[in-house]
Amino acid sequence: MMKKSTLLLIFLLAGIILAAGCTGPASTGTPVTGTPVPASPSVPLTPSLSAGPTPFDTSFPSQPPANAVTFVPTTRIALDNPHLEYLNIRKKTFDEPLPNCLMQNAFPAIAKDPGYGIKQVEPKLSSISEDDYLYFLRKFTEGNAENTQLKNLPECQGTAAEPTWNFVEVRLILDPTNIQPSNYTITLNVKSGGKIIAQFPRTEQLVINHQLNQLSYIPLRTDEMDLFDSVGVTYTRL
Repeated sequence: MMKKSTLLLIFLLAGIILAAGCTGPASTGTPVTGTPVPASPSVPLTPSLSAGPTPFDTSFPSQPPANAVTFVPTTRIALDNPHLEYLNIRKKTFDEPLPNCLMQNAFPAIAKDPGYGIKQVEPKLSSISEDDYLYFLRKFTEGNAENTQLKNLPECQGTAAEPTWNFVEVRLILDPTNIQPSNYTITLNVKSGGKIIAQFPRTEQLVINHQLNQLSYIPLRTDEMDLFDSVGVTYTRL
């Protein structure tokens, strides 16, 4: 009876040991088999962008290259140009031409310049202001006005009258349209033969509701008067 009990106990212990071996952790040297679990689909990673500008970057370098040439605009064409109210050109302000000696005394830088005139290889003209023209009338005419007797200058006695001279008067009236007072360069463009041969810029401050009246005179030899075609006006806001 004792032997049977002992044998039964041994079998029970052997069964417990075998059962523990099947449920315990597998040895690290033994491969584990089973149904593979499908892996999650791989997601491509977006490559990181560099901190520098892309080929389509609109930013500009803080400093230009050493060999670069930078052009800085100083003026621009204004969108609110003044309205041209009046433009009149009056040729030959004197009915009779003015003698050369008188003009050489009145405007020596012009009348004594051999390169002055429209017929030159490079045409050259000058413009004088209304104040200068009025001063000329007071100093060289008896009536301080056009078409009055010219004063007799002692230094001109016995000199030739040729070449004779006259003036082209350009009268301009502008109506400003700019809301804020602004400085404009107003340029008279003299044309001959369909080409601009001289330009006379003048800077003025334009204020809305205040008309600008501009009067200027261009000395010209009498034989070149017919070559003077027209005057155009352009504006540039500073």
